[in-house]
Amino acid sequence: MNIAGKIIALTLVAVYAVLASVFLIRRHAYRQFVVYFVLLTALVASHVLEWVGFSFMAFAQEILLLLCLIASLILCLTFQSEFKSILAKPVLGKHKTENSKISDEEIRDSIQAIVTACQTLSKSRTGALIIVVQNKIDPFILDSGIRLNALVSAPLLVSIFNPKSPMHDGAVIIRDNRILTAGAFLPLTQSAVLDKDLGTRHRAGLGITESAQNDVISVVVSEETGIISVCEDKIIKRYLTPERLFDILYQPYGNDAK
Repeated sequence: MNIAGKIIALTLVAVYAVLASVFLIRRHAYRQFVVYFVLLTALVASHVLEWVGFSFMAFAQEILLLLCLIASLILCLTFQSEFKSILAKPVLGKHKTENSKISDEEIRDSIQAIVTACQTLSKSRTGALIIVVQNKIDPFILDSGIRLNALVSAPLLVSIFNPKSPMHDGAVIIRDNRILTAGAFLPLTQSAVLDKDLGTRHRAGLGITESAQNDVISVVVSEETGIISVCEDKIIKRYLTPERLFDILYQPYGNDAK
């Protein structure tokens, strides 16, 4: 391989290495990260040895470079959803942007609809997971569900979480007075101290609040007990009354209004 070809290939490997390493760490795939790091280290070491006079490393460089390129390509294909998330435009700004025309009354109506739906779902022991976006959310999460862009209403929320609905197992993503997505998939919490009696919905509701990419409040209705919980800032609060739930959901908007 000529010098220009080596430079281009090594540049590609370096770029892929940085991005893929970030994705591997983000997914906690540390074993794969170590293997990939050792491979890259061997490639760099072969070049260092060649520069100090070990000419027999040329063949090893060709093999290692080929392996790195293949590994990089595989990693990029594996983490293509993360690439899409990074390259996507920033999603959702702050509550009250200059372009936002939603009124305080509409916000209150939307929150009341969420509270009413949670009461109904709680009484019928129907599981639910509602994500209320405060500032931002990972675009990948939005893309994992079915886009609705519908006005928030209690009947619509109850129908989405009906066990016969194809979207009932996922999360509903709400921004202001709009249901953006239904049936979305969320990352599960890695916390080892969470009550073992809590199910997947609670773990997903808490997990989404643990990422810096998301500024959200999760509302969870237990399918087994009907208990309403809220996850915010990596903390889960259980046994919420309708009044307390309304206050928690409205508080960020109330602060903006001051």
